[in-house]
Amino acid sequence: MTANRTLEDLLRLAARIVPGLRGAVANCASSAPPCNDESARRATHVRPARCDGNRVALEALLSFWTTGYPEAGRAYWSLRCWGILIWQPIYLNVIGVHTAQRALSLDRFEQPVENGWTREVRLPDHLPAQGDPDALIDGAASEIAACCAQIFNELSSVVRLNAHAARCMQADCVLAALLALRSTHPGWTHAHIEALGERWLRALGLAGRGGFFAYTRSDGASALALDRQTCCYHYRRRDGELCSTCPRLEQRERIVRLNAQRDAKPAA
Repeated sequence: MTANRTLEDLLRLAARIVPGLRGAVANCASSAPPCNDESARRATHVRPARCDGNRVALEALLSFWTTGYPEAGRAYWSLRCWGILIWQPIYLNVIGVHTAQRALSLDRFEQPVENGWTREVRLPDHLPAQGDPDALIDGAASEIAACCAQIFNELSSVVRLNAHAARCMQADCVLAALLALRSTHPGWTHAHIEALGERWLRALGLAGRGGFFAYTRSDGASALALDRQTCCYHYRRRDGELCSTCPRLEQRERIVRLNAQRDAKPAA
């Protein structure tokens, strides 16, 4: 049992908002395992880093994508691994700030790697920080920035990772988390979400690395989409294509694809 319910409640709430987002409370994440502990060297990414820089986990993650999609190339493999490693910690903290008015500590956590994916984020039991909205964004952004800096440095030791593309993908991840929250905040206007996005990116030192654009849906409603600044190279896979928000596409083509995706979904 955890020392407080706040963390458990926040993790459950995040999982309801974003299916597939799995946070767990685990005392085993309270310290980095020693490098000579063979059981700890299995494919688990740990923060703070072990002395081997989490190489076992990172090589296992990279191997899945290089082996499965050799034709896609380094740019795809590196950004795929990067996005997988950063998305859950980012989403958890953005959701925590705007739904529970809490900011998680990302100083220590574990992400088991299995079949080319991070299965969950295991956080040590702690009381997430509380404060006014501006202070919470600054605090959460500091946690995210430090976490992503470690991951970037470690991942760069096993595969060359473009720093500009990585920072743009980090910005996209934060902005996507805000879009995911819209269903729980029906009062959020486009302008409010755009202002929140700018606020988060300033706090992260990522101003100008991403944004939103408004478009008209096929049902006539107005919606927001990510205005991405860099490509993820998914189209280089043998089964891949340009994403609906790919910056390689003209905006009008992105809108066509976004509406086609929405129209293809079964009615809720």
